[in-house]
Amino acid sequence: MTPTRTTRGPISGMLRGVVIAGVAGCVAAPVIGWLAAGERAGWSALAGAAAASVIMVVGLLAMRLIMTGDPGTTMAGALVVYIAQLVILVAVLLAVRDQEWLHGAAFAASTVAQTVVLQVAQITGYARARHEIYPGGAR
Repeated sequence: MTPTRTTRGPISGMLRGVVIAGVAGCVAAPVIGWLAAGERAGWSALAGAAAASVIMVVGLLAMRLIMTGDPGTTMAGALVVYIAQLVILVAVLLAVRDQEWLHGAAFAASTVAQTVVLQVAQITGYARARHEIYPGGAR
């Protein structure tokens, strides 16, 4: 029996999940914010959800680069990317916290909620992907 190779790796599944969940969150967050606290909260919630989505997608693109390297460093690289994503999210929250146009609570709540939703989407995409047991192993 000859081994079969698949192009469906974990990153493409994770990216698909993040894009779908990101779009859903960018639609739901402003609606919830608007209904809860008005127009300014709706726009702030959209900004928070969009910021979280962009940061997570960029992190996945960085993971794609890491996965082309040594397989032994993949998990360590994934941890570094995850920590960097969280640090960047906190930096964004701190950078915009005193802006006049921003409803801080709506921005923070939607950013945190979107991050959790996107992490669930990443985990789901990873779990559904096909994984080689021995990449580049004997044939």
